[in-house]
Amino acid sequence: MKNGKKQLVFGIIIGLILAFLYFHFFAPRYETKKMGLSMIKIDKWTGQSWRFVDNNWKKILDMDEDWEKVDQALRGALKTPFAKVDTGSGLRRLRENYPVLKDIPDDELLERIKLVYSKIVLVNMYLNDFVNKDEKDKN
Repeated sequence: MKNGKKQLVFGIIIGLILAFLYFHFFAPRYETKKMGLSMIKIDKWTGQSWRFVDNNWKKILDMDEDWEKVDQALRGALKTPFAKVDTGSGLRRLRENYPVLKDIPDDELLERIKLVYSKIVLVNMYLNDFVNKDEKDKN
């Protein structure tokens, strides 16, 4: 009977060591992917993901919002019309004027434009216009 207990303990120890080695070397928990200009880290065990922004990993949240309704409400607050621009010709022209952008895929370039433009211009423009409109409406 003592031999059976020794084998059981030995088998458990070997099993734990093999499981540790498997999960540590062959099945890592996190996977990092570079997609154009952005980096995404995915937790394979929980499905959570993070995007590398401003030298920080920021969690990507799953939102079930109807973003079109939110966008319409934000545009409606200022009564701004939706600009009708041919994105393809605009991107071609941008690449012609700035050769450094030639190798960047369209989706990545559009994401980068949104980040740069919204951080620098859109937020300040929106808030300034909203405050001006709100003050005008109160007077």
